[in-house]
Amino acid sequence: MDKATVKCAFCQGKGVDPFGIMSQLSTCYVCGGKTEVTVAEPYVTCTYCQGTGVHPGTRMDCLVCRGRGMVHIEEPGEKCPDCGGTGVEKLGFMPCLTCKGKGVVSVKRKEGNEKWQ
Repeated sequence: MDKATVKCAFCQGKGVDPFGIMSQLSTCYVCGGKTEVTVAEPYVTCTYCQGTGVHPGTRMDCLVCRGRGMVHIEEPGEKCPDCGGTGVEKLGFMPCLTCKGKGVVSVKRKEGNEKWQ
């Protein structure tokens, strides 16, 4: 599996805690202060946090991308039929269980799942 290096979404590539919870100088716990993170290819912007790396409504890293802002997807993929590609479950505050918050599902998974036929 190929990997790519991308700017840390959680700290916006600054290497420090964006919320200054421990201190204004605290190291970003997602990238460890390196300003970049590694993501498996192919990848897309995290739909659940919209690429911010921050779990919506909190000051924590995103449950789906773990603060990277990007998520690995299987190819080929298509919009999730349960969340409509939003990555958010129907109640509106947790990641969709079908696509795991990515907003897309693998065509291979769909073909092997009776629920989708």
